[in-house]
This record gives sequence, C-alpha cells and structure tokens, in this order.
Amino acid sequence: MQSSGDDHFVVLNDEPVSNAEEDLLDTGNTADRLADLIVSSRHSTPFTLAIDAGWGMGKSSLMRQLQRRLDETAGIQTAWFNAWTSGTNALEVLIKSVLLRFDRNILRRAYHRVANTPRVSRFIRIVFLLTMTTLGLRRLVDALWSQISVDPKSRNEIHGIVKQMAQEWVMSSGSPGKLIVVFVDDLDRCQEDVVTAVCEAIKLYLDIPGLIFVIGYDRSALSRALQKADTANVRPSDYLEKIVQVNYHSPLPDQQQLHGLVRGYASRSGTSQLFDVNISHFIAERTGRNPRRIKRLINSFVLEYHLDGEWNFLGANLLVRVLLLQHFYPAFYRLITSPILEDPVQDFLDYRHARASIMLGELDSQNWKSIFTRYGIEPPSDTPGDRSTLLNALEQLEQALPEPMPRLSTEEAFTATLRQLKDSSHFDRLREHLQRRRFQPDLGEGETEQQFTNDGTNLYGAHVLVVDDLFAQENSEFSEPGTIVSILQEWGATVDTASDFESMERSARRRNPNLIISDINRHERENAGLEDLQILREKNIYTGPTIFYVARITGARRDWANELQAIGITNDFNEMLEWTKMSLENSLTYR
Repeated sequence: MQSSGDDHFVVLNDEPVSNAEEDLLDTGNTADRLADLIVSSRHSTPFTLAIDAGWGMGKSSLMRQLQRRLDETAGIQTAWFNAWTSGTNALEVLIKSVLLRFDRNILRRAYHRVANTPRVSRFIRIVFLLTMTTLGLRRLVDALWSQISVDPKSRNEIHGIVKQMAQEWVMSSGSPGKLIVVFVDDLDRCQEDVVTAVCEAIKLYLDIPGLIFVIGYDRSALSRALQKADTANVRPSDYLEKIVQVNYHSPLPDQQQLHGLVRGYASRSGTSQLFDVNISHFIAERTGRNPRRIKRLINSFVLEYHLDGEWNFLGANLLVRVLLLQHFYPAFYRLITSPILEDPVQDFLDYRHARASIMLGELDSQNWKSIFTRYGIEPPSDTPGDRSTLLNALEQLEQALPEPMPRLSTEEAFTATLRQLKDSSHFDRLREHLQRRRFQPDLGEGETEQQFTNDGTNLYGAHVLVVDDLFAQENSEFSEPGTIVSILQEWGATVDTASDFESMERSARRRNPNLIISDINRHERENAGLEDLQILREKNIYTGPTIFYVARITGARRDWANELQAIGITNDFNEMLEWTKMSLENSLTYR
C-alpha cells in the first residue's frame, strides 16, 4: 500500500474572500487604498471605478473586501449586483438595487410628486410598496415590468426622479457627502445584450451625483462582447471610456504571494505533504499565477483520490504527478493513456539521453540503438564520420517520434515527473489503470464533445465518410469513431463508414463525400490512412478535404498530411469536430 498519512483531503470552495483570515494574496492592502480613494473622492461623483483582471484572478474577492470596508464607513451604503445571474432582467435588477438604498420618506415624497404621471407613478408606487414590505415582491415586480416599455421618454423621467431622490438622500443628514456604492460583478461573463443593458443603466439612468459604481471585469473579454453588440459603430475602447472613469489593472501575484497562496490552499485541503516548494512553484507558474486554476488543480486531485480507490494502492504522490501531466502536458498524457505505444515514458527518457549525448558529441551507441531501432531509424555507428552524421540521425529520429517529445526534451520539470513515474514499482499497473479509466482533468475552461451536440448546427446535405478499422468490430457504435458518426448524424449529415481501403474506395466512388475523416493506424499498417488517401488522390477518385486523427502525431506524419493537402492531423477530439464543422459549413456555403 502506498497511501500517505490519513489521506484526509477536502475540496476548496470558490467563494470570493471577504475577510482577512482567508486573504491568502493579501489583497486587503489594495482594498484599503481603493476605499480611501472612494471616500476622498465622494464629492466628485458620479464616476465608475473598474477593477480589471483576468478570469480567476481575484476580482470578486477584492471587491468583497472593498465592500466590507465601505460598509464600515459612515455615510456610505453599498449594493451588490451580479450581472451574470441577473440574466435578461439586468436593467430592472440594477436600477432596483439603487432605489432600495433610499429611505422610505424619500420614496414617499417621490411617489406624491409623480402621482399625476401614470407610467412613472406605477413605477414609484411599486418601489414604494416594496420598501414598506416584502410581501408579494416577485408579483409586484413582474406586474411592473410587464406594463412598462422603456422608451426615451420614460428613460428621461426615471433618470430625473432618481436624481432628485438621490439629492434628497445625500442632503438628508444635514451634511453633504453621503454615497451609494454599487458593485457590479461578472459583467465580462455576460452576453453582449446584458453588457450593453448594464452599461446603459449606469450611463443613462444612474449617472447621478452621490452614486459610484465599482465594476469587476476582464477588459479584453468585455471588449469582445461589445464588438458583437449594437453600439452604433462605436469602438469598444471608446465605448468603455464613456462608462469607466478610473481603471485599476490588478497585477499578477508576486512570488511571495504565490508561495503563500499555494501553501494556504494545500493546508486547507490537507495536501501539504504532497506539494513541496518546487512543485508549488511549478504549479503557480504553469497556471499563469491564477488562483482559481491552482484551486481547481488541487480540487481535481481531491476528487479523483476520493472517487477512485485504486489510488489508495498506487499512492497520492503518483496521482499528483499524473495530474501535472494531465493539466500541463495533455498531448503527452494522451500518449500514456493510448495503447498504441508500448512505453512512451521510456521512449522519451531514452530519446532525451540520446539527444543529450549527441549534442555533446559523445559516442554511446549501445544506449542509442534501442530508441533508434524502435522507430525504424538506422542508429549511428560507433565511429561516425563527423558530428553532422550524428545530428542527421537525431533529426530522422525526431521526425519519427510522437510530436510532443522533441519540443519537451529541454523541460526539466517534465522529465523529472516522468522519471518519478517510471521509478515507481507500480508503473505498469498505473499505466494500465490510466488506459482503463482515461479520466480527464477539469481545467475550468475545458470542454468535451458534449458541447457539439444539440447546438443548432445544421449540416443537412453534407456527405461524410469516416474510415476506421474499429468499424469492422462488433459494437463499434460505442467507440470514439462511433461517437463521431452519431454527432455528424445529429447535425443532419449523411455518414458512410469504412474499415479498410477497399470499402473506403467503394464508398468514395459511390458518393463523392464532402469530407473524409480517417484514422492513420489500420490493420497493423502504421500509416495506412495516409497511404490510402494518397492512392485515392493519384487515381483522382477523391480530391476533397480530409481530416486525420491519431494518438501519435509525428513531424513526418504532419508533413505527409500537408503534402496530401489534408486539413490537418490531430489527437484532440474537440479539435477534430471543430475542423469538421468548419469544413462542412464552408462546403455547403459554396457548393
């Protein structure tokens, strides 16, 4: 048994941090400075402050801490508005979040002032009742927004009413300077119509003295949404300049903060003994110093260890190394889980040794021969004529190796991870388990083939030929090629299948397909897919687009596919489906 300690691991939540005890990145100092800025600028309202940072970089946590500090400041009220969860009712919810911060007397006086304006009086009446009691809240809101149409006249009326209410509220204490600070979170996750609705509310309805908005967003993501929106041909940067007056770009955590963050996450999850200083540093850098990605990696470990009892035998340390490969070297991880290669880990270690020796000009042919002969390359002799002969042999080997290997040859962390796996007495059992399970990491932004189904894609009229030797086996519909066929049929395409060259040729002659999707290894022929397409090309039977999929991509295979004018060669299921969709949509457009 390889279990470590009591193995009591727990998942980490993804809630924003609002108190100092949980603040592993020490963002409290930044929150203090921003709070001071807002308080000292209270007589410069209205304005909007943006906290600009990428996905998972702690915008919500910083905003929560800022809100907490402002709540403790006299004369300031705050409101929290989540644009993403508000959905299509963003305009309603945002305006209401401001109105509910006024006291009842101000709402009562406003109600009486507009009693002779039917549309607005209904609006104020409902808000007035809302502040008096929460009974029937949803019914009152629904009744209001089912009757009001937001035309230019009502916009002007609502703006004027809210402005006067805000003026009364600011002066109600006898000393100017009261504030309402509204926090707008997750705006960059919204569809473009919600983004523009929120921006419109801030600028047109709520651009009022006494109000400050604090928006958390990824500026680049929000700009992409605005590019899709109808903003009267205004550039996204110009549009945002009209909304945001102060932009704070949150910096990446420094080394000390990162070390404290990973150490804190590991302590809270019970994984401290598994993530030493070196691994913690590696994870922090490879995740782009992103707190949420670090947290997701630790959580993926905790989940997998709890759900799969085999790790109690294999050991938590091995699972950590496997997750490093999954998250940061997915192409090589797919080689490990594929039965195509006998031992890709040993192949890489042997190749790296041969490469290092050759680059140093050393002769070590006894250790070279195995890796060269394994890939059908004549190994260098014991006494090569010159160094160029060695380099030429190395180049041939690198063309034959799976594509991830040459570019990873200088990655020390990757090599160390593989050596740790290989040195385990349970390596063979580990690989068998990974091939059987083939579990996938949760990267937060990753997607599976499920995203392609029921997505409204219409490929009616398209004909696709899928070629794979698995179609010669029983229950092939449950295989990955079978999944490809199912998705294509759901999209409306007509799909033929073939398992060898003869059936492939017959199908191509009978119904010239818009696309061929083909494996490469077939019936113990290592490059059968490439060879078969070349014959079809030479016979002028099929000249259309082709996509190849294979576990082991090499430089030589990619070059061959390019010579055959194929769309590409991939070992990623989602990429293959994306290429398929784009090719067929293009074919149907220009047929």
